[in-house]
Amino acid sequence: MASELTTSREQEILEQCQDAIGYRFERPEMLRAALTHTSGANTRAASNERLEFLGDSVLGLVTCEQLFLRFPDYQEGEMTKIKSAVVSRTACAQFSQELSLGSFLFLGRGMKVNLELPCNLLADVFEALVAAIYLDGGMEAAAPFLLRFITPEIDRVVRDAANNNYKSLLQQVVQREFG
Repeated sequence: MASELTTSREQEILEQCQDAIGYRFERPEMLRAALTHTSGANTRAASNERLEFLGDSVLGLVTCEQLFLRFPDYQEGEMTKIKSAVVSRTACAQFSQELSLGSFLFLGRGMKVNLELPCNLLADVFEALVAAIYLDGGMEAAAPFLLRFITPEIDRVVRDAANNNYKSLLQQVVQREFG
C-alpha cells in the first residue's frame, strides 16, 4: 500500500512538473530520472548525473547555434564570452528557479531538511531536464524549450556587455583628455 501511495505521489509530482515546464513527456520515466538527485536515488546510476552531462552539451549547442546565427559579425572570442555567461551555473540555477524545479526534486531525507537548495543543485537539475526533454522528444523539443530561457539571457548579456563597453570607452576618453 505504501508503494502505491508513493507511486501515486510521484505521478502527481511528475504531472505538476510537466505543467510547470510546458512539456509533456512520452516517457515520463525520463522526467523522473532528471528530477532524481543522487541523495534520493538507490544507486548513483539511478540519479540525474548522467543526464546532467548530456544536458550541458545540448544547452551549449543550442546557445552556440543562436549566437552564430544572430551575431554574424561577432568573432569567436566575443561569442565565447556570451556563451559562458548564458550557460553558466548561475544562469542555469536561475532558469531552474523560474520553473520552480526545486519543488519537484526527488531528494534523500537529509537533503529535505534544507529549506533553500544550493545553486549548483538547481543548475544540475535544469541541465538534467534539458537532456530528458532531448532524449524524449529530440532537438525539435529541446531547442524551443531552451530558447524560452536563453533568448532573453543572450539579450541581457549582450546589452550588459554593450553598456560596459560604453563605460569603458568613456573612461578612456576622459583619462586621455583630462588625465
